[in-house]
Amino acid sequence: MRKRLMKNVVPLLLAASIGLAAFVFLYPRLFPESAITMEIPKDEISSTAIGFVEGLGYTLERYHLSVRLEQDSDQIQYLNRSFGPRRAVSLMSDSLPAIYWDLRWSADTETNIQFGTADEREADQILEQLYGNIRLTLDIKGRPIQFSVRQDENEEEEAGQVAVKEEEDRRAAEALANRLHAAYEGEWSFVDFEERSTKRGIAHRYRWRRTGTIAGEGISFEVLVHAGRIQSFQQNYAVPKPFEYAKDSGDWGQIAVFVLFFVLFILLVVYFVQRLRADLMDLKSGLIPAALVLVGWLVRFLSEASMGVGEPIWALMLGFLVTAPFIAGGIWALFSVGESLTREVWAEKLITLDHLRRKILFPDFGKALLRGLALASVAIGVFTATEYAGVAVLGGYFTVGDQPLRFWTHNWPSLLALGQGVLNSLYIVITFCLFILVILRRRIQSMAAVLPITILLWCFVDFSLPDLMPFGLRMVINGLIGALFIAFYLKYDFITIVSGGIALPLIFYAVASLHARQGFFTIQGFILLGILLAWLVIAVLALRGKIPEGELTTYVPDYLQRIYEKERIKRELEIARNVQITFLPRITPEIKGLEIASLCLPAREVGGDYYDFIEISPTELGVVIGDVSGKGISAAFYMTLTKGFLKSQARTVHSPKDVLINMNELFYENAERGMFVSMIYSIFNLKTKTLTFARAGHNPLIFHRSPKGIAQELDAGGIALGLEMGVLFSQAIEEKTIRFDHGDVFLFYTDGLNEAQNTHHEEFGEQRLMDAVVDEDAFSSMELLDRITHKIQRFTADAPQHDDMTAVIVKIS
Repeated sequence: MRKRLMKNVVPLLLAASIGLAAFVFLYPRLFPESAITMEIPKDEISSTAIGFVEGLGYTLERYHLSVRLEQDSDQIQYLNRSFGPRRAVSLMSDSLPAIYWDLRWSADTETNIQFGTADEREADQILEQLYGNIRLTLDIKGRPIQFSVRQDENEEEEAGQVAVKEEEDRRAAEALANRLHAAYEGEWSFVDFEERSTKRGIAHRYRWRRTGTIAGEGISFEVLVHAGRIQSFQQNYAVPKPFEYAKDSGDWGQIAVFVLFFVLFILLVVYFVQRLRADLMDLKSGLIPAALVLVGWLVRFLSEASMGVGEPIWALMLGFLVTAPFIAGGIWALFSVGESLTREVWAEKLITLDHLRRKILFPDFGKALLRGLALASVAIGVFTATEYAGVAVLGGYFTVGDQPLRFWTHNWPSLLALGQGVLNSLYIVITFCLFILVILRRRIQSMAAVLPITILLWCFVDFSLPDLMPFGLRMVINGLIGALFIAFYLKYDFITIVSGGIALPLIFYAVASLHARQGFFTIQGFILLGILLAWLVIAVLALRGKIPEGELTTYVPDYLQRIYEKERIKRELEIARNVQITFLPRITPEIKGLEIASLCLPAREVGGDYYDFIEISPTELGVVIGDVSGKGISAAFYMTLTKGFLKSQARTVHSPKDVLINMNELFYENAERGMFVSMIYSIFNLKTKTLTFARAGHNPLIFHRSPKGIAQELDAGGIALGLEMGVLFSQAIEEKTIRFDHGDVFLFYTDGLNEAQNTHHEEFGEQRLMDAVVDEDAFSSMELLDRITHKIQRFTADAPQHDDMTAVIVKIS
């Protein structure tokens, strides 16, 4: 056993080790994120920026500051394609601001201004604070790159109102240039200046150029000054003219993703409604992943609020309250549908998940956690190696995704990585493995056809790691990761790939944080490593867990229990139906002079209608038909009881009236109150050519005298069996005798025939029944019965049968 375990574990452990080693080795040589060393933390960047802007003479007391990391994707593309990933990372870290801090001050619009109490200059400053929008960008070392102040267009001030002195503007520009040039290596030379006319007057723009180039890029610096005050400045980086950017924003890919998820949404709605109506889902099972999604979105909300994105807190809260329940509800429905579908196709993939409902520390769970860590390690290695090949060989270039950029500005980066890992894992794994893959497997028998389709669809999603462009190359890498996850799913189970999806971003951001070489992020990196270590410890404890025999019993969802119960009842009803059929006549008696045909169609699996034949003598035949109140098993039980009473009485009593009187006494004594049986018992006497019958509250029998071509109802007084103890029954019941001749037809039936309804709730009725007997008089009794039932079925069409249908036809031959 141990040898077999080692044989399975060693290759997986070796692959995971290689994957981790490849990622750790290539991370600082490949990913643009490795240029984010975070030597200057976010708080220090903010204080540096505030000091710089206030040093330019701007007041920021009433401004709201938002800080975020941004990227220059064109710069990253140029460096990757021109110098390779390793040199590109080095240049981004030291010299070229491909990743930079973007700081924006937005005016507090709730500021209350009393213009009547302010002098002209103070009012101008307040207006500037109220309407202005100030932006400053710094590189990751805290050096200014760009600055601008945007004034409101409604603020009117005639040109030329402020006295213009070019010397003052030049001195201000040179002072700023000297200050900035000292922060950058190299020599700068003045190029030119020009005057510009603005709403606020004449402004001057000055340009400097750096001697030489950095990585082939020429660098210039320009400042716009008005009335001795800096309005804007910017460092420009010009790549060599022969270089052409590959403009691939991935818009077509985003359209494809939208179409894909729109189709998935429609499929989800269709399957959810179908399976809900069929009671084929456990709606409680989706509550846990939905709760995890809500927690993940809460982390995202806190992220936006803590980052200072420039939106008021009420707007963020409203977005959370609207979006989070919708997304969580989608996951709830997706998991509920996917789980029920998976149980029909690959129930073994959910065994570990089922056991988790009862116990946490058990060996299979430990194995799933370890396999998940191995999957994440192999995936990060495959991801890194393929991206390196994409950049170094295929001319790809990176863009830093929103999630990595958000990570570096978050107040709790480790919490964000964990929350986003849970979100992404649940989204992707549930969508592809529990839904898409299973739907395709149900529709397509060949796995050789299912897998390529699933992997192709996976090409359009990823785990929010760095993006490699162009989009086609990015799709290939996503497809490889998808193929790896699907392979682990087919080999192992659902918990394995969920844990792998969660661990994947944790590994990436743990290494990225430690590489930042900054105290706060070093702590975050160790927190993420601590989470992974705790994960490993839980897995080991679970592997060592001793489970008593029988404790991990098979979990059966409520809806499956209901299905099993329905199947059990169905089987029991089928048995009861077979038993009931045995109580009905197996063969139709053959008596010279009589043609007999019979039919019994229960509305349910079993019913309460009853008919039988009693051969009294070679020339006498008893025919009985009855209808027990109600339907189903109880009616069938009382039908069986009635048959026994009839058989016992018909053998010793010849009169139909006396037979029914005796049966009433027996039925009343043995049946529950409220149960009753309507019945007609008749005796055909071929010697005397007479029919003697008594009716206990049943439908009159239909008699068609052939020569006259008319049909009539033969009625006799009486009440149903079981309604009264005996005195009233004996007084009410009548016995009648009629003569018959050649060609006459007698129809015994239950009310399932005349009360059969169509979709408009119209009944077939006794008149249509009698007309049918007359119309089909020329046929034999069996053909006549078939034609009558066909007319009833054509009348009811698609309406369901609501009552048992039983009929006996006796034709005098």
